[in-house]
Order: sequence, then C-alpha cells, then structure tokens
Amino acid sequence: MIKPLFAGETEGYRRVKSTALSFVRAMKFGERPGRYRKESGGPESFYGSYHGLHVLDLFGALEAFSPAELDAWAEYLRDGQSEYGFFAADPAVRSKPLEINDLEPYWHTTRGHLWALRILERPPRFPLRFLEPLLDPAVLYRWVRRYDWSNSWAAANQVLACATALLAMRDWFGVSEAERALQTGMIPALEELLDERTGYWGTQFGADLANGLFGTIHITPIYFALDRPVRALEHNADSTLSLQRPDGSFWPGGSDCPDFDGAYMLSNLAALTEYRRGDLDMAARRYLEHALQHEDPHGCGWLLHRRDSRPENWRSRPHWIWEPEGTHVAAEYRDEDPSRTHIMLGSWFYPLSIALVTHQLGDTGYEGPYRLNPQSLHQCNAFSQEIA
Repeated sequence: MIKPLFAGETEGYRRVKSTALSFVRAMKFGERPGRYRKESGGPESFYGSYHGLHVLDLFGALEAFSPAELDAWAEYLRDGQSEYGFFAADPAVRSKPLEINDLEPYWHTTRGHLWALRILERPPRFPLRFLEPLLDPAVLYRWVRRYDWSNSWAAANQVLACATALLAMRDWFGVSEAERALQTGMIPALEELLDERTGYWGTQFGADLANGLFGTIHITPIYFALDRPVRALEHNADSTLSLQRPDGSFWPGGSDCPDFDGAYMLSNLAALTEYRRGDLDMAARRYLEHALQHEDPHGCGWLLHRRDSRPENWRSRPHWIWEPEGTHVAAEYRDEDPSRTHIMLGSWFYPLSIALVTHQLGDTGYEGPYRLNPQSLHQCNAFSQEIA
C-alpha cells in the first residue's frame, strides 16, 4: 500500500494532474487495454504504454481500471518476454538464449517491462533465467566494473536495469541469492566507482560533472532499495547545485530526463543531509518555476522544451544505443526537430519531479496525493520507507 505524499489536493496539483492525464488519454491507441502512442501521430509503442502506466499510477488513476483490464495490460507486456526471462521487441531475438554480454541492447527494455509489471502488481510470465550467471557475486562485481565509467550516464543505466531484474528475481521468484549478489557483488563494485571528490559515480574516470549527475541518479535508487547509505553527500550537493542553470533547468532549453535527474538529486539530498539545505531549497524552488515552463498552455501534456525557448536555445540530449556485443554505446540525437513537441516520458517525469519538489518544500501550492511506487526504481527515494 503506497501512502500518498499529501492527503489533500491543491489547485496546482489538480492542474498538473489534469495536464498529464489529458496527454495519456490523447495517446490512447485503439480499444484494448495498455495500448498507447509515445507521441502524437506515432504508432503503438511499448514506451507509450510503460510511461503512460506510470502517469496513471502517479495520480491514482489506475483505480478506474477493472482487474480484467489490468490483467490484459499485463499480458500485453508479458508478450515481450523471452522464455529465458529478458524482454525484447524483436521475436527473433527473444527466441535465442543470449549470453549476459550479448544483452546490452535489451537491458533498458527489460527494465521498463519489469517496472511496468511492478506497477501492475503482476509478475512476468517466465523466470529470469538469463540472470543466473550474475548470481555469483564475483561475476556480478566484474560485470559492473567492465563498463566504461567515463560515460557514467550510459553505464549506470545498464547497472540499474540489472539491479531491477535481480530485485524482481528475489521478490517474484524467491531467489535469495539475488540479494546476496547485490549486497556483496554489485555494491562493492559501485563503492569503488564512486568519486568522493564530486559525490558522483564515474567522474574520476573522465565523465564530466553533468554526465556524472545523470549516472548517479541511476545508482542511488539501488542504494535506497537495498537500504544502503550513500557517501560523499556534501560533495554531491556542491556538484548538483553547481550544475543547475540560471533558469532552474539542468539542460539547455530544458529536457525531461536531465531535468528529472536534477530534481531527483535535489530532493534526495534534502532528505539525507542538512548540508546547504537553504541552497537546496532555493534550487528546488527555481526548478519548480522551470518545470512549469514545460506545461502545455492548452492543458495537454508536458513540452519537450521550455515554452519561452527557441530552437537555437535547445541542445538535443543523447539517447544511448548499445551494440549487441561488448560495451560500446553510441549516442543518438532526436530532440531538435521543432515539430516534436511532446512525448509520454515528459508527462511522467515533469509531474514526478514536481512531486519530489513538493515533498522537499511542502509549501509550493502544488502539493497533492502523488503516489510514488518505489518498486519502480526511478520512484525509489531516500524517504520511500516513510510512504510505503
């Protein structure tokens, strides 16, 4: 049972909710449960379904769905699973027993499916057998260390996906070795990869500070889920505060993923330390003003870029594309097209980041009964035990 962040609804909360849910309704694809587009005019999309599900859950809107509809949604997600346990869009890929080192392109999809099934409280169809080699803590340790941590953002995405799958293996299939592997294999590796000078993962290997932040917010939820302390908080706070732009954003022109990452770190630092608390709260207020610049003026979704920005102000963020073998990752850029104005991820991440800010500050006028389910690790926070 998830306890809402606040009992009552403010007018600001109702507006955030309405804007987000309006976009989810607009992206509905056909009549069958769980089918959504990611963006206007696009095809049916797993990411539209997975992100839309999180938006609905954030605002308690899944209560309007019958058990049969939620079952059907879960079946739609289960159809993407291989009998070996991982998830992939291509049936030809799903038919093969891939080795751990061949799974790089499929970790992100696997993570999304598992988070969505967590929200639905319905397990996957098959056990997660592909993870069995990583149940050996020594193998898992080496697997984490093998990534190129000069790109902390990309590496940490993969590690968070693996942690997601191991936690699902523990909870749904009763594999106690998964907990041991996480605690004695993954965490020791991550402890060695933390740069205590910045409070971020990977910056000592060449990741710049922003890349380090975007990697770090994928690592800290693992610590919260395992009830492990996060070190170097004061340096983390100094780094995070230095990265906020004058307009309150964490990316030129604003961008859903980096902006959420910055708000997530601010909120969790405020929950973990009193160091520079006044500065963290000021930064959160600036962030809220920025996030509201992404609100669609017509009340349907959250914009890719700030309303007051122009294309020449934008900087496209990378989408990490992994090759089938090895750990080489390429950056794909797709956010500079002025005709692309909304995607489903923004209608999850901007309201979610506003929820985090309201928890931190408590007096914003946007407080309300947001539901942050920590089983989906982007929503797992230092304060999650208080609301679970």
